[in-house]
Amino acid sequence: MARLRRYWWIVLILVLLAGGATVCALRWQAWFGMPDEPEWTGDTIAYRFHCFGDDSVPGFVAADGEWKDTLYSDTLDILLLGDVHSGLKHADYDTLATRLPHIDCYAQLGDWLERGYFYYEQQLYRELQGTRLDSIPVLTCPGNHEYQKNLHRSLSPVWEAMFRHPKNGPVGMKGANYYVDFPGLRFIVIDTQGLRLLRHFTRINEWLTRVIQGAGNRYVVVMMHHPVYSNTRGRANVGVYLSCLSPLRQADLVFSGHDHQYARQLPFVATTSCNTHHEPKFDHYHERQGVGDIYYERIMLYHDTLRMFTYRLATGELYDECTITH
Repeated sequence: MARLRRYWWIVLILVLLAGGATVCALRWQAWFGMPDEPEWTGDTIAYRFHCFGDDSVPGFVAADGEWKDTLYSDTLDILLLGDVHSGLKHADYDTLATRLPHIDCYAQLGDWLERGYFYYEQQLYRELQGTRLDSIPVLTCPGNHEYQKNLHRSLSPVWEAMFRHPKNGPVGMKGANYYVDFPGLRFIVIDTQGLRLLRHFTRINEWLTRVIQGAGNRYVVVMMHHPVYSNTRGRANVGVYLSCLSPLRQADLVFSGHDHQYARQLPFVATTSCNTHHEPKFDHYHERQGVGDIYYERIMLYHDTLRMFTYRLATGELYDECTITH
């Protein structure tokens, strides 16, 4: 007994190691394993997204470092979708296009696919094909579900092949981190799931600070998958908070997903287009919170005024709105 008391710290270390090994064994599949891929039994669909990394995109012309709307030069209209998880169908995309007939492009903030598999890629093509969204450009960022889980997670080759975004992101992080300039607006995309190493966090902080400060008199809209402020119980994105909060305070609107809830605390707006919901965390600092519904946003720049509208997908009812002026 005396010897045991003398070496209590060794016993404690062994107990902790055994406990850690047990937890890892029980949670290994959830943390690092990938589910089996469903088999795609239909014909392979050849599909091409229109992206602002292309030489040309429908409805826009590149001039003076900006993408200018060829139809209404004083208006920019963008549809934004939250987490989808392969849940929206052809009729949903048709409905969105009917409700917003004048949108110039659309954006999706991650977890569009349930997993970065060929099956879900083909499923998305099938649902989009033949809708008006088929013919307008898209801005996307990956979510955690588009990443392949492992000890060293990596972005799915399927996602990288689907989208051709500008290569103006931080060193070693281009393609999934980028920005697009429109007259009066700079649209910035951050790949928060790709932030793993210390150098990733410092590079994204430096790059984000530079591109926001360099936006000039444009409005700044940012899209990212993980929120700076989580509005779901038991979740916190410490690295995103520490590396992104300071520069993002200078943005006009910052959209995020991941929590499958709606919350607005300007400039931060968390949204979801998914039919599964996590337990919310109600905080007094949120100006608006919504639980248990599916939403989409309309971002509209008209002359010198930026407006955001949030709608319920099921009914098209206006749920929230705000106006931003410089």
